[in-house]
Amino acid sequence: MARSESTPREALSELISLHALAERAHHETPFRPDWLDPELRSALAERLIEREVWPQVQQDSVPDQELRAIYQKAIDAFVHPRLVDAGFLVVYTGAPMKPGPRAEREATAKALAAMVASRIVHGPEDFEAIAKDPVWSGRLVTFRRTVQGPDQPFSAEVGAAVLKLKAPGDVTPLIQDPDGFFLATYAGEKPPVNQSFAEVRAELRQRYYERWRVQRTEQLTREMAKGHRVEIHPQLLNQNAPERGS
Repeated sequence: MARSESTPREALSELISLHALAERAHHETPFRPDWLDPELRSALAERLIEREVWPQVQQDSVPDQELRAIYQKAIDAFVHPRLVDAGFLVVYTGAPMKPGPRAEREATAKALAAMVASRIVHGPEDFEAIAKDPVWSGRLVTFRRTVQGPDQPFSAEVGAAVLKLKAPGDVTPLIQDPDGFFLATYAGEKPPVNQSFAEVRAELRQRYYERWRVQRTEQLTREMAKGHRVEIHPQLLNQNAPERGS
């Protein structure tokens, strides 16, 4: 800024004069904003969102009550005994199956078990190849790869046998339960886990935050729009929200 050549008293007099002129202009021609101006309306909406929405959709705003509900729904991921990753050859029967077809399935299962016992099995890939062989697929032998616990996803009878597997190449004897016949081979395992809600709260908040933020933003904007004849587009807010911080 250029320095004034006026004396301090003259400069003060100029400032007072400018202030007096500004006050007079304000009273004679008051500011009347054009409320229909799109840029003004956009700026006002942005200011309202900054004050009313963003502070309520930060990561630390996710309520513990919702996080605890998620924890309970996914409790098996946080609290479980030893689990075995296994490949299964399955011949399904089901309780309602008539004696004739059931006898055929049982004969298939026993022949399958004898064949598996006669060869070296290295893992689930071998079982999958067997299930794809037309000789066995034509006799309704199927393959499934899953992590088995004491009683899920397959029954307790299956679980008891599978949890005895310890190393690659291990294969169960033929297992029978009300759903059919099973052979399982070891692929890996998950050790026992017992994580409390307090231990996984931060992880849950981080993983759940994005979905919660979208839902909460839409809820807040709809509540703000009640009683007003406005058109809202929450999805546009959610496109920019991550840049607001967490």
